[in-house]
Amino acid sequence: MRNSRLLWIPSLITLAALAACGGGSGGGSDTATIQSGDEPSTVSLSVQLDSIDPAAGIEAQPSFHTAAVALDEPDNGAAPRRALALSGLSTRRLTPAALDDALRPHALAASTGEAAPMAATTTVTTYSPAQIRAAYALPTLPASTTGLAAAQAAQLGAGQTIYLVNAKHDPNIAAELAAFNAKFGLPTCTSRTLTATTTLPLAAASGTACELVIAYSAAANLTSTTPAYDSGWATEIALDVQWAHATAPLARLVLIEAPDAGVSSLSNAVALANRMGTGVVSMSFGASEGSWTASYDGVFGATGMSYVAATGDNGAAVSWPSVSARVLAVGGTTLSYSGSGARSETTWSGTGGGTSAYTALPSYQSGTIGGYARRAVADVAFNADPNSGQYVALLAPGTTATRWVSAGGTSLATPQWAGLVAVANAMRAAGGKAALGQPNTAVYQQIGAVSTQYSAAFKDVASGSNGTCTSCTAKAGYDTPTGWGTPNVGALLTSLSGASATGGTTTTTPVASGPTLTTTALTGVAGKAFSGTIGYTAPGATSLSITIGGAPSGMGFSATSAGLAVSWAKPVAGKSTLVITLKDNLGKTTTGNVTVTISAS
Repeated sequence: MRNSRLLWIPSLITLAALAACGGGSGGGSDTATIQSGDEPSTVSLSVQLDSIDPAAGIEAQPSFHTAAVALDEPDNGAAPRRALALSGLSTRRLTPAALDDALRPHALAASTGEAAPMAATTTVTTYSPAQIRAAYALPTLPASTTGLAAAQAAQLGAGQTIYLVNAKHDPNIAAELAAFNAKFGLPTCTSRTLTATTTLPLAAASGTACELVIAYSAAANLTSTTPAYDSGWATEIALDVQWAHATAPLARLVLIEAPDAGVSSLSNAVALANRMGTGVVSMSFGASEGSWTASYDGVFGATGMSYVAATGDNGAAVSWPSVSARVLAVGGTTLSYSGSGARSETTWSGTGGGTSAYTALPSYQSGTIGGYARRAVADVAFNADPNSGQYVALLAPGTTATRWVSAGGTSLATPQWAGLVAVANAMRAAGGKAALGQPNTAVYQQIGAVSTQYSAAFKDVASGSNGTCTSCTAKAGYDTPTGWGTPNVGALLTSLSGASATGGTTTTTPVASGPTLTTTALTGVAGKAFSGTIGYTAPGATSLSITIGGAPSGMGFSATSAGLAVSWAKPVAGKSTLVITLKDNLGKTTTGNVTVTISAS
């Protein structure tokens, strides 16, 4: 027998792994025929799998913004710092180098007494971790994390893991996090980088200290190959790591760097997180949704895992991965907070959100919000306006001087929501409960649909808009720019820590599902040449062995690009039951029956 190439679209994408199996045009086939006169027999075939990438050529973009302002070094005062920024300069994915290029002629003109080329008229307010914790009612950080009671440690995310999925590489991430921690008095974090031979799943996270773990992803597997540096993604990585840590200071942070920003590579990085063990996956990136998004949805279904994603920064628009019904979609607001008292918020004009053109309305939305035909995003929100930004420490490659920026974007909101879910899981663990899993049902049906729970756990953001459409304007209750609103963290954690879990328990290691038959019955007519196709999928696999039992004499099989082709030149009236066993190269096996019914006429 010889191997063939089978082209397929898997339900749980690990596309880079599939593509890595080599060339081949898909023209060959592995065939066998039960010879005439034989009793029902067993046939064995082998198939090498290639994939068709439905999102080939589509890249996601990081969702950060940086205010156009040169910041002084931050302090830990109670009140946020304010500064004037350059007007007319886009904040979208603004890197420090690009900001310097814009500031240079402005500074030169000011030093010579000439008119500045751009007016500095925009006021930027920048918040520290302590100010954000106070504004959103997060638990107060203790002076020391040594000797904390279990309940206190849980409020800081102890024992939990946050997976921060990004593309490319930030060579200074450990030093940037250390500078951030030192400036704002946050717990320090040890750091290490995983090798390609690291055993998965990872050991349980520490219950007393923070650890930064760096992992490089290739085809849903660990690799020792460092991705290339990219200044934009490096800024995103720094933002994600620092603000996930600021929200859950004792949680383990696992930074997974994909080799590129392709949808397939980022999906593979999520699949790698699923293999590492239960936790919360934070995704601060997005690509415009399309008919391809459903092909990647299976990667967000691992047992006990939570998935959180940014809605994007393009105004009223829907992006992947936040559009998935299995993902908590995070929109953005503009925060106003003086350092004491209550915060006020309005919709940030750049936040993504809207109604999907492709994804069906999930059950948790159909019973709680009205007027939406398909999946609506956002689900929740957090501060995201770069002009009400939050401090991020950056180091340029090859330097040791810390640069401070005022960052925003829904990518700022996302790791903080991931941190909140991690803290909720820590509180659940302290109370003997399983991990929350996918939080959407709890957010919609156990909080949003119950008026007393909703008013306590969320601040309803009912002003501002992200576009000119009818649904673009925020309103009382749920709306697409900000979802249910922003968290009143103390009450929200109480609700989530007692909510019903979804998606399994913490004792089950998240793994990809095995191969599956997608055809269960075929029909034909006696005496008339018969042909049919048996379909199957094999998520994450690169090859399959196929065993067919109970095949009658004269029946032939061929593994082709359309699936397992079945032929019978002279079929006999009656019913045959084919017992088909699929075993993939990952060791997963599935057995199922396919009936072949041949009618007399």
